[in-house]
Amino acid sequence: MGLYRRKGTRFWWMSYSWKSEQHFESTKCTSKALANKILGKREGEIAMQMFKVGQQGERMSFTGLCKEFESAHVPTLAVSTQTNVRDFLENMRKFFGDRSLSDIDAGLVADYRNYRKSQPSKMNPTRKIKGATVNRELTYLRCILNFAVERKYISENPAHGVKLFDERRERPVKRMLALEDEQRILENAPPFLRVAIVLLAQTGGRTYTEGFSLRWDQIDFDHNVIFFGGDTKTEGSSEPVPLTGLAHDVLLSWKKEQAGKSPFLFPSPVIPDKPITSVRKAWKTTLKNAKVAYFPIYHLRHVFCTRLSWVAPDAVVQRAMRHSSPETKRHYQLGMVEQVRQNLEKANEKVYGKRKVLHFYDSQPVAKKEEEKAVCK
Repeated sequence: MGLYRRKGTRFWWMSYSWKSEQHFESTKCTSKALANKILGKREGEIAMQMFKVGQQGERMSFTGLCKEFESAHVPTLAVSTQTNVRDFLENMRKFFGDRSLSDIDAGLVADYRNYRKSQPSKMNPTRKIKGATVNRELTYLRCILNFAVERKYISENPAHGVKLFDERRERPVKRMLALEDEQRILENAPPFLRVAIVLLAQTGGRTYTEGFSLRWDQIDFDHNVIFFGGDTKTEGSSEPVPLTGLAHDVLLSWKKEQAGKSPFLFPSPVIPDKPITSVRKAWKTTLKNAKVAYFPIYHLRHVFCTRLSWVAPDAVVQRAMRHSSPETKRHYQLGMVEQVRQNLEKANEKVYGKRKVLHFYDSQPVAKKEEEKAVCK
């Protein structure tokens, strides 16, 4: 073992023997004293039989790691999630390629983050990819590199400290849906979307995984409940959801109109045996015709939570939203200004009663003005 200098480089190199093989590696430093410390560390790793961590990381490429991750981890995910993850993996492979895992550091991960953010969106090439999309990819990149740490290919995750984008800057402003706006939306929506709006606003169901993928056999009209079941987000999400009288009547009328054409409430116009996959265009057109500012259809779940919060305690709201924590409802509540104002008025009435405690005058009192006029005359 020893240090030496190679021609054409300013770094010190070290040579060492491991498993009867001679190895040569750059210390990536110009200081000989620091290079000696790195060499000493490598000698200790070899003596304690810990060197296999670094060596495997040098031999394992990122492409090879993606293959292992895809075969070991991806099959355990939901089908829709598998599609997204495979898209993420393809984007990562294009950037990192066959680089060895030991060459991937925090700087390279940050470069990938910035590179993806600068790319055009597939849905709208005139816009850049949203920070939320990049954050999802970085989350899975961390997961992949954690997988590499578990397999002893690398000693630590280089993506751990890389900062994510602030998604709040790109999200549309959440606002409460006024009754007048809701009425105009229903008047301008096509029949299937009108039924879906009532369903989502009355049950708080998630747009696609629960609302538009709902089957008729999941609705119990006799007991007025819906069983979402299937690939739900959490264990609590599979609990039965009660139907209001309004939702019951609308769905029953829709079922009669459909006359058993499909097992789904909202079948695909192309393949009736499958649910509709997207209502993006229909939703945008409806809002435009109704002259209502755009907001994601998923916000109907927020509307449901907010309206229920006006009259129900936290325990009931948590059960209706099927949340594991009562604090999660804070994220979904919208437009609570009017409710806060009403309660403040109640507090003032309790404290002050009907007495006028505070007096403010922009000008002199009327009586004093009349007195001054009389003196002037």
